[in-house]
Amino acid sequence: MTAPLSPEQLQHLLAQSLSPDASTRKSSEQSLAQAQTAPGHSLTVLRLISELTNPQGAAIRQSAAVHFKNLVKKGWCADEDDAAAQSLIPAQDRVLIKNHLVELMCTVPPQIQSQIGESIALIASSDFPSQWENLLPDLIGRINLSSNVNWDVVNGVLLTANSIFKRFRYVQRSDALYADILYVLNLLQEPLTKLFLGLVGLLETGDKKVECLEALRSVCRIFYSLNYQDLPEYFEDHMSEWMEGFAKLLEYKNAALVDQDEEMTPGKCSVISFIAIHHPMHSIANKVIT
Repeated sequence: MTAPLSPEQLQHLLAQSLSPDASTRKSSEQSLAQAQTAPGHSLTVLRLISELTNPQGAAIRQSAAVHFKNLVKKGWCADEDDAAAQSLIPAQDRVLIKNHLVELMCTVPPQIQSQIGESIALIASSDFPSQWENLLPDLIGRINLSSNVNWDVVNGVLLTANSIFKRFRYVQRSDALYADILYVLNLLQEPLTKLFLGLVGLLETGDKKVECLEALRSVCRIFYSLNYQDLPEYFEDHMSEWMEGFAKLLEYKNAALVDQDEEMTPGKCSVISFIAIHHPMHSIANKVIT
């Protein structure tokens, strides 16, 4: 069995993996590949990401986040074609990772946050919701619009949620799929609606226009995913609130959103009619938010 790396050894190897010298990089990458099979390796990587906060270590921290994401991508699930294959990450480590990964994502800089968010989405693709029941409540608890809202956290959580839920658009219809969608709806439909209305209000009165638009873009994508297979009862009952919000977005003026090459702008009524008949997010994302 491969001996686990200490945080200091791991940091040294990650630093070498960034070396301009090809032989140094190759040697460190080989050592890192061998270390992946050691118990606790993934936890050591996360510990380094959490604790290496000095500016001089930013590149190593980023490298550690990418290393962890690749470890999850390659080693979270055993090879289905190999009956004897096992996950590179032991069961006890997987439990600890899932219990603390969202918290870590919300405490790191945006460029590292994106890597952790992708890792969460990768794990969720196999474990959510049946083997990761605290994931969605944990994410929902971090998207409040308090007076001192942390936009990096809100937008990081929403981007991660969008990555998790967009699979609802592409998976073949089945009882299992509808059970997963229903589970998400029961927890998310009301908070998502309140968040959407709050963001629309902040767009009109607040000063964080860019951050607010980024959040609205993710919210619309999540809304689209949740409505893709069928129109849920809750959203049908609250459609007027969503449509009024979408109408305000269509009327919203911002120089950063103007496309000088756009020859025609459809009338408000025609766009709203299209939204009501089809799906709201597609029209909104293409004409207002993106």
